[in-house]
Amino acid sequence: MRAFERDRLGFLLHQRQYGDLVRFDDELYMVNSPVLAEAVLKHTNSTYAITRDLLGEEADGGSASEDLVRWMRARKLAGHGLNRTGVRAAEERLAATVVRHAESWRALGTIDAIPALEELSAHLIAEFCLGPEVGNVPALVARLQDALLPGTVSLPARWPSLRKRRLHRVGRELASEVSRLIEGRRTRQEGCSGVVADLLNAACDEGAITPRGAASIVVAILFAAHETTAAALAWLFLLLDQQPDVHSRVRDEVDGELTGRLPTASDVPRLVVTEAVVKETLRLYPPLWMLERTVEQPTELAGHPLHPGQRVAVSPFVLHRDPRHYDQPTAFRPDRWIERSTATPLPKYAFMPFGGGPRNCLGAHFAMVAMVVATATLAGRYRLSRTAGTVPVFSTRTILQPRGLAFDVATRSP
Repeated sequence: MRAFERDRLGFLLHQRQYGDLVRFDDELYMVNSPVLAEAVLKHTNSTYAITRDLLGEEADGGSASEDLVRWMRARKLAGHGLNRTGVRAAEERLAATVVRHAESWRALGTIDAIPALEELSAHLIAEFCLGPEVGNVPALVARLQDALLPGTVSLPARWPSLRKRRLHRVGRELASEVSRLIEGRRTRQEGCSGVVADLLNAACDEGAITPRGAASIVVAILFAAHETTAAALAWLFLLLDQQPDVHSRVRDEVDGELTGRLPTASDVPRLVVTEAVVKETLRLYPPLWMLERTVEQPTELAGHPLHPGQRVAVSPFVLHRDPRHYDQPTAFRPDRWIERSTATPLPKYAFMPFGGGPRNCLGAHFAMVAMVVATATLAGRYRLSRTAGTVPVFSTRTILQPRGLAFDVATRSP
């Protein structure tokens, strides 16, 4: 544990030399192969369960939960709506939101990358969950994230738990605001049918879920997706700043394919280099760097018996850097995704930036579309370069982020 706390990512890369299933003690096992990762993640909600969230907080995700079946049904419905909306986003609404934020960055000249990109991501996801009217949702998402992060100073045990009080208060405010906006979609004609809120309203009318359950689904999507999308975009533009030749190829592709206009979701299939850059960034720096499941039912993994209460961990960071599946695994080589289209396909779980199984990321397809559109918009119209003197560092406090990263932002003519 001391070695892990000193260098979490280095420790995970080091331990894989001991095999595809590594036992740390009687409670924790590490999976280092796509086949075993699939065996664990595909059986979440039955053999395995999620009992802790990204921050280590206890979560009621066990198979014995009375609400699990209903939650999963609503979750699947919401994911279908989110992905369908991403596919149908043929207008410039996504890119227009990116431009609106980028213009404010340009006016400032320099931005703190993570907070700025989290605000952008919160707006992008909120608009596709709730429609153009997002109220105070992005601001409340930011406040909820602040409340969830552990404090830097430990309070004496006898003090009231101020963090929990704040967390519950902000959580109630966010759920109330989301509920208000979902209900408002019933009567307001927004001209963009198919957003997640509309599908959840229909499910409420049919008695499939409750209004409270609908709001909780949207809150979960907002909180989980905005932070991971922001982290991926931060890594992406840091990599482009470090690789000018790749950056030039992205710009040339955007200029040639879009000829000055804003990108839409329908442009994504033609932005081959841009999409490859997004995939390669997610391979090297998957925001969800560690996934953990708790054994619910007695089972066997790679011939080794597992018992209820034991934990199994899967690290996308480790799987994505496995030399058995990737040539030069630590190198930033977007072309590997262009060349691979005609080569032998990867094992299914060798690339899993959005997790896998029944509890994978709801909006995986939407996230890819949003990141490609955001990358094309920013690379085509703006210059984002790392601010001199800033030295980003790996942060694994929650997700994998480049903390301390700042960008200078200027206009670029397409």
